[in-house]
Amino acid sequence: MKLPRHECGLYLTHNAHKDYYETAKERIESEHPAIDDDEYFISLEDKQKCIDTDELWELQWYPDTPVGFYKVIGSTLEIVLEAAQEIERQDYEV
Repeated sequence: MKLPRHECGLYLTHNAHKDYYETAKERIESEHPAIDDDEYFISLEDKQKCIDTDELWELQWYPDTPVGFYKVIGSTLEIVLEAAQEIERQDYEV
């Protein structure tokens, strides 16, 4: 498993919605600030897969400072790590 470079925190969460007796769909549709924007999901298709499988993987990391961060949400750990690696490649190509 390759995690993205991070000078500050990195947080990997799996199915936190179940700690509150919620489904993934309920968590996504709630006003919960951790999942309040479609931009964090791998894709709209994968967002639907999260709902269908009741699986939510969230990865948030701070590459340089405790202010700026990246976040990805997906249906599997593998797809989340792949998306994080793609973000990291794009970030360092500039």
